[in-house]
Amino acid sequence: MNSVSRFLKSILILLCTGVASTSASAKMIEMADKELSDVSGQAFINLTTDQNAGIDYTRINLGLKVETQLNIKQLELGKYPRAGEPVDSADILINNFALGTVNADDTVNPFQITNPYLELAYDGNKVVGVRVGFDEAKGYLSGDIKSLTGNIPIKIEGTASPIFDAANTFEDVLLTLAGVTRRTRLQADAGLVTQGGDSDLIRATYSGLENGQRLSCSDCNLTGFTDALLSLFSSNGCEVLSLPTCFPLGNFQSLPVGNLNLADNPNTAAIEGAARGFFLSLQTQDVAWRDKDSNAFRNVLAGAFLNIPNYRDENGNLVAPIKLNFEQAFNGIAREDTCLGSATVGC
Repeated sequence: MNSVSRFLKSILILLCTGVASTSASAKMIEMADKELSDVSGQAFINLTTDQNAGIDYTRINLGLKVETQLNIKQLELGKYPRAGEPVDSADILINNFALGTVNADDTVNPFQITNPYLELAYDGNKVVGVRVGFDEAKGYLSGDIKSLTGNIPIKIEGTASPIFDAANTFEDVLLTLAGVTRRTRLQADAGLVTQGGDSDLIRATYSGLENGQRLSCSDCNLTGFTDALLSLFSSNGCEVLSLPTCFPLGNFQSLPVGNLNLADNPNTAAIEGAARGFFLSLQTQDVAWRDKDSNAFRNVLAGAFLNIPNYRDENGNLVAPIKLNFEQAFNGIAREDTCLGSATVGC
């Protein structure tokens, strides 16, 4: 219960910081009765309730569009003994955590959020879970990631040139026979894994291709022969042939959440290219939270949990919230500047 209380206090501070970072101006103007009768709207804050399998939920919804840039020295949640995990490890541990980035001239590229909410889960009169989430989120999430617990799918997609650079002569021949050139676009699905390539949703320290996951061609008309050759490029033990397919989370210092190449229209309530269903939660027992995309309840294990799920874009396509190219996968991503002034990290 103490861990839930501390988490709730931290989340309230985070929400207040985000709200405080937004800018707004207003002027009180008297409205006539006729004008008032023509106005309809929704409360800035509203309360909703839910129920599932004996658990009651209370959700505080904030009708806000937030732009924030914030830094936290250490984001550590769920530090307690957990079977099969290293001593003194935590469910989520990110040093120098930041949302949003800063340019060389100290202008800010904010992390964008719409409709943040705070939700409590009750078993009787006991709080067993709390989560903070956003309908939409877009921007850079930065930090020195030590461990993650949660659901964080990644799409790796790009030209095959970095793969040729890392491949040996035999692998070059196989790729060529499969009809793959340096300009061919390949793709693969990645996520949190162990150093051996098994799926790892609890205190993961690596990300990459799960065992059995294969490279596929996104712009090829594959023949049976070509498809058979590409099937050789399936990940096993964090390798595709001799190519590494799993990498320490610490290699990725700044992760793009959502489609950052799609400019946001300031005249719309939605954030174009934003990821959906983002939430951070803490449970004292297994708790099912309602999923943004399917509207169904999804079970989350006890402890801290970060959810940045696949979501449906404006065309109804299911897409990954984080997209990398193969060069970034092999070589990592340097940290974006997240501090005003001369410092770039640790502010």
